[in-house]
Amino acid sequence: MPSFPSSGSSLLIRAARRRLSLLLPGAFMLSLWQVCEALVPVAIGIVVDRAIIPLSWPMLIVSIIGIGALFTVLSLGYRFGARSCNAAREHEAHALRVEITHAALTSANLPADRASGEVLSIASADADTASMSFQQAGRGIASVLGMITAAVFLLVADPVTGLVVLIAVPIGLIIVALPGRSVSAKAAAQLEAVAAAGRSASDLMHGLRVIKAMGGETWAVDRYRQTSDAAAVAGIATGERTGRLAGLGALVMSAVLAIVLIVAGLRLIDGQMSVGALIGILGMTAFLTEPMRALAEIVGLFAQSHGAAERIARLLGDIDAGIEKDSTASDPDVSVSDSVVTVTGWPGNGDEFTTACGELTCIVTETAEHSARLHSALSARARGLGPATMLVAPHDVDLFEGTIGSNITMVVGTGEQSEPDEQSRTAITVTDEVLAAAGADELLGLVEGGLDHRIQELGGNLSGGQRQRVALARALNADPEILVLVEPTTAVDAVTEARIAEGLTELRRSGQSRATIILTSSPAFLAAADTVIYAPATGPILSGTHSGLLAADSDAAEAYRRAVTR
Repeated sequence: MPSFPSSGSSLLIRAARRRLSLLLPGAFMLSLWQVCEALVPVAIGIVVDRAIIPLSWPMLIVSIIGIGALFTVLSLGYRFGARSCNAAREHEAHALRVEITHAALTSANLPADRASGEVLSIASADADTASMSFQQAGRGIASVLGMITAAVFLLVADPVTGLVVLIAVPIGLIIVALPGRSVSAKAAAQLEAVAAAGRSASDLMHGLRVIKAMGGETWAVDRYRQTSDAAAVAGIATGERTGRLAGLGALVMSAVLAIVLIVAGLRLIDGQMSVGALIGILGMTAFLTEPMRALAEIVGLFAQSHGAAERIARLLGDIDAGIEKDSTASDPDVSVSDSVVTVTGWPGNGDEFTTACGELTCIVTETAEHSARLHSALSARARGLGPATMLVAPHDVDLFEGTIGSNITMVVGTGEQSEPDEQSRTAITVTDEVLAAAGADELLGLVEGGLDHRIQELGGNLSGGQRQRVALARALNADPEILVLVEPTTAVDAVTEARIAEGLTELRRSGQSRATIILTSSPAFLAAADTVIYAPATGPILSGTHSGLLAADSDAAEAYRRAVTR
């Protein structure tokens, strides 16, 4: 059973642990860069005292070589440190996207209120924002070490000035860090609003044909404008809070620098430091602006990363909770042997039933919940066997931008390549038997281009019944040993449904080693089935032909009649 991080903090900690091999070298190299930058004003002060004031050419040459080496190390440290931290960020962002997508696609426990648009937003924008913490961590460590280097130098050059820095800087950092939680909350609210806008857009695109047919364009625009405006307001609120944090950081930084400059100036007037030391202190004070500004920015950026990580952890936690809930429920067990499917431990009565090889078996359940559990159990078994052995085609139809042919064969067709190769031309061929059994032959006669007819994203230019026929042709074309369908023709008319039931039965019976299972209450499929199984919530499981079950005289048969006529 998968174990996901329980919070945004634990997710970021896990991310840091699995990217230590990149994060540690990156932080070290960035720290080397920042320390070398801190030493630049020190080196300049030494050059002034040892070479310029004494007018010593040898020391000047040595100083130039030393400063050149310092800048070389500084430049290489930033180059390779930033590269390592960026690599950690990209690797972790990819890993998070894969983890979220895998959990959403392979788990049957994705909460119903998690729309595809929201999951897409979390798997893309939130994953990228959360992984930005690696850049922030590298820069943060480097900035702290740079400030420590500056403080040590100031203590050595002038203890009083150094003590001022050691006292003022931590106080300033604490003041800057205080609003971080507020920024994190605003960032999380912004990401939620963006996800809601994506969810609304996805929902509207799914129903675009209905909206246009009903003249609901104005309603759709107004609906999306509301969610989009909410996302904009949330973004402005986040930007405002982040801007205030940056302004606070700049104010605190300026106050600290002003105090340091005043103290250093007074010490110079009293004659307690040399000109070179003064130059070094002034340069070091100016240098302090960079790490302090970086830390102020990092606090705000890390708050945004934490907010994104919280959303990712919440989504994965919802899936994990669904798995925990399902693991305690009495789901049926599915076993497969030689194209024979056996379902045991039926919820409510513990009975079992078996589907025969080479036959069409229709299964009718008393409740939608039991049908969903059976579908989930069959899908789990199919994932373990592979699509060549067992394929479960869900009720929800997913079509992709391309052609009818490519959506059936799941390969790139001639209409989708500028110069298609011979393999693609062969692969896009679909037999007439498959097209007829799915009722897709009629569809090809209505559209221009036949199999090469273009399908828009999500099948938006096809009706619901047409999409179902393309999806059914795809399942039949795969020709698995065991094919499981879930209400495959709910959007087609009764005449077409009867023709599909007849054609599908004939096609699948042509191979004696193939079994076909349909979860349906459709009279057309029930009449064509070799065996109909009625699985009630309680009581015995019935098995027989559709006509036989309708004619039976028992309470269970009466429940079956109600189930197929509701």
